Amino acid sequence: MRQMRLAVSAWSLLCLGAYAAHSSDASLYHSKLWVAGSIRSVMLASVRTSWEQGTAAGAILEFDDPEYSVFGSSPFVSDGQFPLSTLQLAYSAVVRQSPDGRLSQEIGDALDGAALDGASAGSAVLLGSLTDPSRYNYWLDAANAQLKFLLDVAPRTSTGAISHRVDSRQYWADGVYMGFPFIAYFGAVTNNATLLQIAYDQCRLYRDALILDGPTGKLWGHIYSDDNKTWIDEGIWGTGNAWAAHGMLRVAVTIQKTGHSSEMAPQIADLTLWIKEILDGEFAALRSDNLVPNYITGGPSFPDAASSAALSSVAYRVAHLFPQKFGTNYTDVAAKIRGAVVGNITNLGTMQPIVNPLPDPFPYWNQTGLLSTESQAFGLMMLSAWRDWIDA
Repeated sequence: MRQMRLAVSAWSLLCLGAYAAHSSDASLYHSKLWVAGSIRSVMLASVRTSWEQGTAAGAILEFDDPEYSVFGSSPFVSDGQFPLSTLQLAYSAVVRQSPDGRLSQEIGDALDGAALDGASAGSAVLLGSLTDPSRYNYWLDAANAQLKFLLDVAPRTSTGAISHRVDSRQYWADGVYMGFPFIAYFGAVTNNATLLQIAYDQCRLYRDALILDGPTGKLWGHIYSDDNKTWIDEGIWGTGNAWAAHGMLRVAVTIQKTGHSSEMAPQIADLTLWIKEILDGEFAALRSDNLVPNYITGGPSFPDAASSAALSSVAYRVAHLFPQKFGTNYTDVAAKIRGAVVGNITNLGTMQPIVNPLPDPFPYWNQTGLLSTESQAFGLMMLSAWRDWIDA
């Protein structure tokens, strides 16, 4: 009996300690909400391109209306709430949809040349068909046109992967975030297991093409040309790996939230393993300032808050969703990164230091920059993931 009382007492102390830690984290999160507001407003002020439109919409959805994010409990049905800020970005994506179906393309007098980037806003557009019945056909028609472009129009590589570019056949690590979560989301909303499998297959084909043995583990090179069978950028770029991890996470979680999760358990297991590869390799390269380098190999290694924030958000998400595979060692690193990222935010709310997002000089990802929509979005995603992990 005495041993039982001691065991109960020890368990009570453990629970109290966990509660105290949780309460402390929640208080810290609420003390940093002003940071989220600053990051958010700068992000919205800087949106220009198709991939920025979709990435900003994804970040806004996670922060403002998390119940409709794929990380929510029932993300594929309406709960009666109207996700205004997300649909405002989705509306702009549809207004600027090109005749071939790509969202967010008509900017000035030119298209952006990417096959996958426009689809980054696809999930937000399809969400409109669930939550804005007065425009049901408007949203659904736009989402269908974007899906048709990906499946029937975009170039394919020799392996069947959807090319990231429209005028050539190329694999970009970025593309895993841009196109494949939308395909999975469409499959979830329409209960179409074929689309879920296509989304998984595309992630697999991109990994097969881009995976490298880096100095800190298996990580992804940036750009490979299937036309010439040569690397355009063989460097292990932090942001490229972050894009890939984020995209695979969204595909995995989307499949997990459907009725096909049991039959597709092997696909979910593969995706989480590939995410783990990226987190392990990138976190092993963490600098003394608690930021990951822009490049681990093949480019300049200056600290990059953008990829750091993105990887931190992935770590929080997988620790929350797949705790049997991702322990506190991942959230410990995520917290270090979070502190470094928040500590470097300027009085204007901009993330620093970051990669230059502008197209010139090429390659622009070798340069530091002053303002980046995707960096701001990654920061907001990191804070949303932290909030959800501590249940603040």
